[in-house]
Formats: sequence, C-alpha cells, structure tokens
Amino acid sequence: MTDPYSTPPPYQQPPYQPQPPYNVYAILSLVLALFVFPPLGIYFGTQAKKQIAVSGERGIELAQVGIIVGWVLTAFMLLACLIPCAFSGVYTAFFAAIFGSAASGAPGGF
Repeated sequence: MTDPYSTPPPYQQPPYQPQPPYNVYAILSLVLALFVFPPLGIYFGTQAKKQIAVSGERGIELAQVGIIVGWVLTAFMLLACLIPCAFSGVYTAFFAAIFGSAASGAPGGF
C-alpha cells in the first residue's frame, strides 16, 4: 500500500516538438516583392501558398504579405510607366496643334 502523504511524482514536460521549417518560396516572395521585381513576388507567393497547403510548412503569412506587397508595388510601377506616356501624348498633341503645318508637310512650315 502506498503512503497517502508522500510527495507526488515530479511533473514531466512533454518532449520538444520542433516546428516545421519556413517555406523557401514564401521568403523569396517577400524579398522579391520588396527589393527585386514585384510581379515575381506575386508568383512566388501563390506558389508558396500551394506548397504550404500540401506540406504543412510555416510561412503562410510571409507568402500573403509578399502577394499583397507585390500587387501594390506592381500598380505603382505601372503608374510610373503610364503617367509619362500620358504626358508625352499630351505634349505631342499640344505641339501638333501649334506646329500643325510642319507636321502635315505643308510648304513654309518649320
């Protein structure tokens, strides 16, 4: 028979369970979206989300941030390209209106 006043056995911690590694595509997604070429961040982010769903790796947050940052910076890149194009079209129309005879090839123009 056991002694009812004896000390209980010490608490046993469960064994350490290592966490799964981060998905490499998720890390690449964020890095590429921020520093290299934002559309690559979108691509790698979507691929990382697919891989994480299958493998159970960590990094879904990194992949999601890489996709969002990639779309935002891609929109800024497109605006940075389209705004000068729009201004060049306005300038071309302006100079064509002023110097129309030279543009049409009429004699006596510039």
